[in-house]
Amino acid sequence: MDQMKIDSPWKLTTVQGSGPFPTQEIDVSGIKRKWLDVAYADQSPAQKLDIFLPDEGEGPFPVYIFMHGGAYLFGAKRDAQLFHAIDGVTKGYAVVTVEQRLAGEAQFPYGLFDLKAAIRYLRANAAAYKLDPEKFALAGDSAGAYYAIMCAATQDIPGFEDETMGNAGVSSKVQAVIGFYGCYDLMKMLPPEMPEPPKGAAPGPGAGGPPMPDLYQALVGAKPRAIHGLMYFTNPFNFITDKFPPILIQAGTKDQIVPPSQSQMLYDKVVEKCGEGRAELEFFEGWNHGGFSTDWYEPKHQGHIYQFLDKLFK
Repeated sequence: MDQMKIDSPWKLTTVQGSGPFPTQEIDVSGIKRKWLDVAYADQSPAQKLDIFLPDEGEGPFPVYIFMHGGAYLFGAKRDAQLFHAIDGVTKGYAVVTVEQRLAGEAQFPYGLFDLKAAIRYLRANAAAYKLDPEKFALAGDSAGAYYAIMCAATQDIPGFEDETMGNAGVSSKVQAVIGFYGCYDLMKMLPPEMPEPPKGAAPGPGAGGPPMPDLYQALVGAKPRAIHGLMYFTNPFNFITDKFPPILIQAGTKDQIVPPSQSQMLYDKVVEKCGEGRAELEFFEGWNHGGFSTDWYEPKHQGHIYQFLDKLFK
């Protein structure tokens, strides 16, 4: 796979593997002030985060926390998805990118517990890292957007975090949230149920190839339709109240991975609970999912993100 062609001062470098699918990540060597692979908990090697500061200033800096996507099974904190956030260091923000346990290691709600543990760690250690603990913005793309919105929707509910992971009693609240082309109501994302073929029937078209993983079964550890009642607790719409923080929601009109209707439903729910003005919704005509439309990663796209954050934090 050729290096992704993106008009950006940030470059991708191959860090692992070869052949058609090498692992690439953003080259952050030019950022002067940074802490890489900081452990925010000790239950898994995956529980790490990176912190990047602007080159100048003593802070405390408002914080842009980013959670990567990857169908709950893939992705990494410094891969190309970080293009959504890394520009923040040139705009006066501390940027934090979080790694969490993926669904292949631990099912829901552990990824959510990890994200909240990371936020508690950052707030507890804000002075050491020159962070403003009252100005935390949380963003994510795709599956990362799901975790970001779940975190914001459940931030006043003790049962949705595990304080034994560290920094008990420290708040995991955020003051703003951003969702890029996220999947939110998982039950509405399920493919239609297909009838079982009759015994002895010939395999259908495409049979015999490797099956695609059932992403939502991987996330929750069971077939979602078989635990319909428990799936209630995976849906952020069920927990959004009038305390939900200001949110920016973005999606592409031609997204072939997550229907843009998921973003519309999130916007409608926030307006229903919080009134007009709490949520902003933007659709980008013709754009596909991130990774398929690289427009998402171009600096020209970043303008509204920082207008939204600056309005709240500066």
